[in-house]
Amino acid sequence: MKKLSLPFIEHNKLVVIVVISILIVIGVSYYFFSLYQDVMESKTSEFEDIELLAIDNTDLSQVHSIERYHGDQLYYVLDGKSENNKDAYVYVYQIDEEWQFDTFSQESLYSQDELLSEWQDRCQNCEYLGSTIGLDNDLPVLEIKYFDQSERLVYEHVLLDDKSNYRLTLTPSFQQ
Repeated sequence: MKKLSLPFIEHNKLVVIVVISILIVIGVSYYFFSLYQDVMESKTSEFEDIELLAIDNTDLSQVHSIERYHGDQLYYVLDGKSENNKDAYVYVYQIDEEWQFDTFSQESLYSQDELLSEWQDRCQNCEYLGSTIGLDNDLPVLEIKYFDQSERLVYEHVLLDDKSNYRLTLTPSFQQ
């Protein structure tokens, strides 16, 4: 015997399934958005403490910006002015639970704008991804990230004191 049901009941099942699916998609989207927000907040949550540490332990009196740089370890790079009103970079990092501070006067270093302009002149067909001031082998560097003409990811480090550079080129593993 054939089961008899009202036609509007079948439509209600479809509506219920669609509504539940939409709620699940909204819930999952909210979760991933919250997770992203938490990760981004955790990256910058220590910036205020690092700024106070640097001001208390160096001759830095004013901080313009703070960035994170991942070289051989995590460095916080502070761009600011010293007490004698000169621009300086302060690198803050931890060794064995103790904070270390390296300060470099910007007067003796080439500017980031100048180095990027020279990079653009030598690599005209490259796709610029970004740059960061960092520390490598106890020397201040500008790390330039870009895709070269062959679509390879390149990390180029340019020393801020003499413009010498070296590159790390990565070929994606899915390409032959």
